[in-house]
Amino acid sequence: MGKTNGTLSNSRWLFLLLLFLSIFLFLFLKEEETALDRNEEIGKKEARIPQDQCAAFCPARQDQLIKHHGGDLIDTNYLVKTVEKERDNFHKMLKENYGEESFKSMWIDKETNQVVGNRAIFSANMESDVSYKKLKRKLQLKALRVQIALMEDKKNIGGCDCTETSVSSSSRRGRRILNSEKTIVLPEVSDYFERFVWSTGGHSAAAAHGNLFNESYTSYLESSAKDAFRAIGIEFIGRNYAMGGMDSAPQLALCNEAVYGVDADVISWDFGMTDGQAHWKTNLYANRIGMHKNRPAHVSLNMAGRQLKGRVLELQKAESDGVPSLYLKPEIQDKITEGVPDVYGMKPDDVAKIGPFARYYKCKDTVEKEEPCGNMKWNDNVCPKRKFKTSWHPGWRVHASTGFLMASFMIETLIESLKELEGNYGSKTAREMYDELKAEEDSDYAAFSNTKVSDEYFNFVSEELVKEGLKTNIFFRNKAICKTALLPAQTRYLGILTESELKGEFKGFDKGMEMQNALKTPATEGKDNPSMALVYNKEEYQTCEVDLNVDHKNYFLASDQSGWASLKFPNDAEIAAYAPEKGEFNPDGVIVLCLYKCDWGKCPPGEFREEELKNGKLKLEINGNAVTDMIKIDQCFVLKTKDGLYHKPKKDNGRYELRVWLEKQIGETSFIRITSLIVL
Repeated sequence: MGKTNGTLSNSRWLFLLLLFLSIFLFLFLKEEETALDRNEEIGKKEARIPQDQCAAFCPARQDQLIKHHGGDLIDTNYLVKTVEKERDNFHKMLKENYGEESFKSMWIDKETNQVVGNRAIFSANMESDVSYKKLKRKLQLKALRVQIALMEDKKNIGGCDCTETSVSSSSRRGRRILNSEKTIVLPEVSDYFERFVWSTGGHSAAAAHGNLFNESYTSYLESSAKDAFRAIGIEFIGRNYAMGGMDSAPQLALCNEAVYGVDADVISWDFGMTDGQAHWKTNLYANRIGMHKNRPAHVSLNMAGRQLKGRVLELQKAESDGVPSLYLKPEIQDKITEGVPDVYGMKPDDVAKIGPFARYYKCKDTVEKEEPCGNMKWNDNVCPKRKFKTSWHPGWRVHASTGFLMASFMIETLIESLKELEGNYGSKTAREMYDELKAEEDSDYAAFSNTKVSDEYFNFVSEELVKEGLKTNIFFRNKAICKTALLPAQTRYLGILTESELKGEFKGFDKGMEMQNALKTPATEGKDNPSMALVYNKEEYQTCEVDLNVDHKNYFLASDQSGWASLKFPNDAEIAAYAPEKGEFNPDGVIVLCLYKCDWGKCPPGEFREEELKNGKLKLEINGNAVTDMIKIDQCFVLKTKDGLYHKPKKDNGRYELRVWLEKQIGETSFIRITSLIVL
């Protein structure tokens, strides 16, 4: 009996000992698990790491990075795998949105049994495929910059050189030391080290008029592609900067940096309805993208129709000169549309089984027209009485399928780019690979900049301009600095145009003055040259709790109330943004003025245009020289003085000043609206 009690007593002691050890181990591991988080908080106060602590700090930092990003972003093989994982998530999202059957009929290629999107966008010349290769190079440069940033971070972070550190058991030892009396700090980890910007150019359909702003194909592209890019430290940004009623050239072509941003990596073209048969606009738009300082790719969208062949030919010309020129093949979009289930005559229960993004998409073999699809075209849950719900503006389902297709292409291209990068590494470092690819890109840019422009490209200008000596290269190869009032535009959102602290995309920026108030505002007393007002029309704006259309044709206004009003250009911020290098702003002095494009060509009473210059009711001056003629190029004009088309900048500051005067009219206010001023 005593022996039995002794055995039980020993068992109790053993149980208590094991319990104590379990509690101690749990608390110890819990302390280790929260150490990094505590140190990140402290990291806001401390920066330098004592040298004797680096051996512990480095593995803990590496462990922190791995934990945050899900893997080692310096390992290209990991990059491939993590983007492939995000691609699978994207495909899963498509299945949920369209339903299993519609996903198969719309998104699975019957020949390859793969999801549509891989090579949905092609080089203008598909045989050479040179533009697609350049797009992949752009993506590889982004990935390499992420890796270089991380390696530079390792080389000197908090005074420690962590280049030889790998994740191992030493990181646990590091954590214990980090929790000692000499607390070492782990700095915050960035989600992004680079960004990839897709800027959409186009007309009202591209701007998603009739829909909510976040229902544009650009919004669906961004929301669908961003996770794949974020997984490797790149922020994917989709800028929907399309503008209703605008064509692609000459204004937007010459203003691409001011509007779409100096950081754009892709600038798209979707101006089919507005450009019409004017294929020279496609060519000029592409060529000006070739001169953009960030070397973006040009991608044309929605080119189907009778003008397809002519537009592709212009892209091929630009591509042969060196512009990365691609286009979304219409037949790929057609295949997706063919796979949409036709719900006409279906029972409500059967319609309900179709995924929401395919439901009410097609009726009687037409998209968004026949009933019941026509009534279900728009999302009327928010602000149902909004403007622009017209037959020629596609609904949100069409935008979604286009955006998803573009996202599929971008994700697949990213994977292919990373696989090539992994295969090309060999014994080279990320820095050596980057320098090699960047040298290729710079060489291509220099070669394009120096190409002689064919005279056939210049067939859109009048004989008068040719006789006046306007050189072909001026429009196609000169540095263009644009002062534009149009929205959306990066120059306004970043405060460049206004040189203001008021900044913000879509909100928070300097809106300027409302039209009616501006017309009533007289010239500043005693001031000879009041600045032209930056003006908007409140009638153009819609009221809703969410963004609808954000495109507005704002303008610089002068009226007969202003006396002589002036506009000085470029300002210091524009020089810093668009020509920061010494000697970069060295124009030939050709001045292009673009007037407000009146809807359907009907301008209101009192609006002065080129006719008033001819009859003396409107006077313009460039740097004190009277403008004698406004020679038309589409909606814009090249300004001519007694010295011809080439205007010298002011001697004191190297800039230009446009002065405007309007004759007073009986019974109405006279005014002029200028949307952009460009110097070449």
